[in-house]
Amino acid sequence: MKRLFLLRHAKAGFATSDHARPLAKRGKRDAFWLGQYLKKSNLLPDYVLCSSAKRAKESLSQLSDGAGISVPTHFYKDLYLASAEHMTRKIQSLDININAPMIIGHNPGLSMLFHNLAKNPPKDDRSLKYPTCMVSILDFDIDNWSDLKTNGGQLVACIIPSDRIGQ
Repeated sequence: MKRLFLLRHAKAGFATSDHARPLAKRGKRDAFWLGQYLKKSNLLPDYVLCSSAKRAKESLSQLSDGAGISVPTHFYKDLYLASAEHMTRKIQSLDININAPMIIGHNPGLSMLFHNLAKNPPKDDRSLKYPTCMVSILDFDIDNWSDLKTNGGQLVACIIPSDRIGQ
């Protein structure tokens, strides 16, 4: 059994380039809250693949602070605005000893990846849009990531911090 976390970066502010956009105040709050929630729920990743964009890195930092954890992490330039297909190949190449990785990335690729992998994705408007700081957690009945297939993920949870703690 393998578990996959798909996290869209938290709400970002503005900068001179898209890649350099930092988190907004709400983004910091949401990512920190999400870390606390995941720890309290015993739903934590064991490895992180993170986009090199500033807002993705800051989302990871806030989430880690909220959860009080430090997880082995690699930052990838090619996850910045990556397609669902590219992220799928990245997951399929993960080491067999990684059981619960988290990808921190961007839309539209992350949303497409979620809908490609989930057996029964939710149909509500909020989940379909995959808002900032939304995390989906999927379980796969596989032993090796190379066996990852579309529509094979059993949805464990979809969590949207801004919906739970207010705007």
